[in-house]
Formats: sequence, structure tokens, C-alpha cells
Amino acid sequence: MQTTHYSKLYSKFLDDKDIACRIYDMLANDILGKEQLEKIKLRYDDMYRNFFNYSKEEAGKLIKSGREACVWEFSKGVEPFTPKGWNRYYEDTITVPIPITHPDFKDLTTRTEKRGAIGLDLPTWFNMKNNDKRIMLVAQDPLRGNTWYSDIDKFPKGKTGYKEDYICIDALVASPFGLHGKSWRDKKNGGGRMALLVEKLIEHGYGVYLTDCRKYFVYDHKESADYSKEKKNIYKAILQKEIGIVNPQRIVAVGNEAYVYCHELIGNDARLLHVPHISGLAAKKQKNFFELDENRKTTIEELVERYAEYIISEVK
Repeated sequence: MQTTHYSKLYSKFLDDKDIACRIYDMLANDILGKEQLEKIKLRYDDMYRNFFNYSKEEAGKLIKSGREACVWEFSKGVEPFTPKGWNRYYEDTITVPIPITHPDFKDLTTRTEKRGAIGLDLPTWFNMKNNDKRIMLVAQDPLRGNTWYSDIDKFPKGKTGYKEDYICIDALVASPFGLHGKSWRDKKNGGGRMALLVEKLIEHGYGVYLTDCRKYFVYDHKESADYSKEKKNIYKAILQKEIGIVNPQRIVAVGNEAYVYCHELIGNDARLLHVPHISGLAAKKQKNFFELDENRKTTIEELVERYAEYIISEVK
């Protein structure tokens, strides 16, 4: 197992078992459905065991280039989406489907218009055990692409059954910023930057919990926004439950839209703080927010340091 990079993250990953049990129950009781509790536990077990592993395709490319790489191993029942009878699908991914059976969200599986790609991120945490210095990082929603989760745009000629037989109606489960996946942490656009920020906060003694304020991503940005308005009171109760479990000193909304929606959910909570989105696409907002020289290229390490300094200064 490769442990030379992000070993600090791994040693602190999902470290608080009391929080783990409470989050498992919250996900089952409030989001996915009680019937999914065992799949939720298996998914977390897989995320922990495979922290340094890649999909088969990614591992193969790395090995060909002379690098060491291990392939992600799935538990039975939480495996990639491989539907029978489909013409195309992408089975070489570390994102997996889990059915949605919760009464509050069952409508996602029975919608008249189905286009595939319903996203759900399982919260993750680092360095939380026996630590009351806690920061909650809140992203907007679990963005997913439709490409491999809808076999057709219209009902296929010559095929029998129902259109929903050719659309994925399960939640495609990953984690906020993909921190459970080595390939996402390797990318320096979003996941890699967030991983570095979490490492930096750990260095300063903080526990970090990551979650989304909009629990489900539904097909595209507009559909997700509309669905989030519809489920606002439910999302409010879920986020407040998470805050009660974690008891953070600061709740940091990452990005403007995440901040606006968090503010709608928890009101004028004095702990709520806003920072620009950490991805490379928000470079101009980052420079304005941290008053960085627009004419000088800022390294990722320098940028992450600014994020950490600002968050820590607001905690104290």
C-alpha cells in the first residue's frame, strides 16, 4: 500500500467511531432509508480500506508509467453500476449506486422525467477523535455527470420493459470533494486542494468534517436547485442534526452558493463562515477575497495556506 503521500490524512480518516455510528444512522434514517444501513457501513469500510487505491483503468495507466498503484476492491453489494441489457455503461469507477428507499426522497426514483445521475456524498471526517477543536466544511451539492447512467434518451425500439429500466434511479455515492479517492486527491483542481487544506488544518490541531448542504444532486444544476427548494425544510433538519453530532466551532461554507443555501438552512448562526470555492475555476474570486496580487501567479500551496490562515483566524 502506498502511504508516502497523504499518510497524515489516512491516519486520521474516519477516526471517531462514535461519530461514525451516529452518521451511519443519520444517513439511513434521514437520507437513504433504513434498509440501506448495511450498504452504508460497507461503503464506509470500502472507502477506508481503499484510501490509496485507484480504479482498474487508472491503476493500469500508472503501472505502465512505472508507478506503484493498487486497484480498488469492492465489497459485495456496493459495486459499480453494471446494468443488464444496457448498451453502454462505465463499470470501472469507484463511485457506486445505493438504492433510495427513504420516504422523503423516494420521489427521486418515481419521477415522470428520468434522466439518470442522482448524486449523494457520504460525509467524511478527519482527526475528530478526542478533539473538541472542530471545523465543518460544507460544499454545495454532490455533482454528477449523466453520461454513463442513462442508456437512452428515448425509449429504445425493439426493447421491452419500461423506460426506467434504462435509467439509473439509485444514488451514485461518493464523498465531498472525492477525498475518499486517490485519483480525486491527485487532481490539483478541487479534490487535491481540499485534501491539502484538510492536512493543513490537521497540522494546527483541528478536526475536520466535510458534508454537503444540498444532499442530493438531481440530473443537472437547475433540477438540483429546484429540488433543493422543494426539500428545504428536510435539508435544514438534516444539516442541523449533523451540526449537533459534530458540534463544530466553525461552519465553513465553501463557495457563494453553498453559503447562501447554508444561511437559508441555519439562519444567523454565528459560526457560519464563507470562503470562495477552492477549485481552480474560482481563481479570480480567490484573489479578490484574499487580496492576492492579480499579476503574480499564486501556487496551490500558497493558496491553501491562505485558506487555512483565514479559517483558523476566524475560529480563534
